[in-house]
Amino acid sequence: MKTGVLILSPTIFPDVGGVETHLFDLIKEVRKERDLEAYAFSYKPIVTEVDDYLPREAEGNVIIRRYWWFGHNLFHKLRNHPVLLLLYMAPYLGFRVFLFLLTHASRIKVIHVHGIMMAAVGLLLGRLFGKRVVMQTHALYGFQTGSLYARFCGSLIAKMDAVLALCGESKRELERIGVPSGIIQEYRYWVDLEIFKPRNRAQSRQELGWKDAFTVLFVGRLIRIKGADVVCQLAARMPHIRFVIVGDGPDKESVVEAAFRLDNLVYSGRALNARLPVYYSAADVTIVPSQYAEGYGRVIPESLACGTPVVATNAGGIPDAMDGTVGVLCGMEVAGYQEALVRLSENRDLYECMRRNARPYALAHNGPQNASVIFSQYRMRSGE
Repeated sequence: MKTGVLILSPTIFPDVGGVETHLFDLIKEVRKERDLEAYAFSYKPIVTEVDDYLPREAEGNVIIRRYWWFGHNLFHKLRNHPVLLLLYMAPYLGFRVFLFLLTHASRIKVIHVHGIMMAAVGLLLGRLFGKRVVMQTHALYGFQTGSLYARFCGSLIAKMDAVLALCGESKRELERIGVPSGIIQEYRYWVDLEIFKPRNRAQSRQELGWKDAFTVLFVGRLIRIKGADVVCQLAARMPHIRFVIVGDGPDKESVVEAAFRLDNLVYSGRALNARLPVYYSAADVTIVPSQYAEGYGRVIPESLACGTPVVATNAGGIPDAMDGTVGVLCGMEVAGYQEALVRLSENRDLYECMRRNARPYALAHNGPQNASVIFSQYRMRSGE
C-alpha cells in the first residue's frame, strides 16, 4: 500500500515565488517515488496575476486542488499582521481539506504543512483524524521573544511530529521560542540541474537581444523587501553596467518608470521558470539585495547551477546558500552592493574563479538528493 501524503500550502504554482517553485520541485520528485501518493491542496494564484490555472490537476501519483479565493494582493497587505493573515488564509482551505478527509482519511498517513498558517490547520486535522503532521518552514519569522504571538507559535509548532527548518538560522529561531530541538531537522532547497545548467553566454544574450556589456540580473517578486528598488538605485549610480530586472509584483510601476528613465536598466517582465536559465546564463552576476533576513533565497542555487556568481545580502539563511567561493556577501546598504559589483567587474581573475566554482557548488549542495530529508519524514511511522 502506498504512503499517502496530504500537502497543504496557501500558495502553489503557477503562482510565482520561492515556496511555489519549491513545491513544483517537490511534487516532481514525489512523482518518481512509486511508494508515495500525494494530494496537494492550495488556493488559486493570489500573489501574482495568473489566470491560466487548473482548479484540479492530476498526473501520476499526485493530485493538486486549487480553490478560488478572493483578495488578489491582500496576502502582501496582511503579511505584517499575522493574526489577520491567518484568519484570511486558513479557515476556508481548512474546511475544504476537512471535507476531503471525511472520505479519504484512510489513504493519508502524513499531513505536510508549509508555513505557520497551514500549521494550525494541519495540527487540528491531524488530531481529528489521527495523522502524523510535519511542518516545513520557508522563511525566517522574526519572532519577538516573549511576545504573545511568539508564545502561540512556539506552542503550536512544538506539537508537530517533526519540523523541517530551511536553514540554520530558522532552526535557531524556532528553538528560541520553545520548539524542542529534537523534532527539528534542517533541509535545503534543490533545483532541477537538468534545467538549470550553463548555456552559451553569447547565444543566450543573442536570444534575449542583449548587447555585450557587464550585466547584473535581478530575479524575484517586485516588493520592497526583495530589493528591486536597490537595483534601480544601483543602475543610477553605475551607468557603465547594465541591470536587468525579471519579475512581477506590486512595485512593478516604479520599476517600469526607472527603466524608462535609465538607459542601462531593462525590465523584462515575468519569466517562466523554464526560461530563467537563459537569463542566468546571459548575465555576468545575479544580485539578491534582500532588505530583510531572507530564509534562503532559491534564486541563489538557480544562478549558481547556471554557472553565474551571486552578490547577495549577508543576512538570514542566505549565508547557508552560498559562500565566498561563488560570490560576495555584503550588507543591505546600496554602497555595499556597489562595492561588490565594482570588485567583480574589475577583477577578472576573481570573477572567473567564482564562475568556475559556481556549477560544482550547486551540484554538491543543491541537487535533488536534498528531497531525501523530506521523504524520510513521509515514510517514518508514527511514534518514531
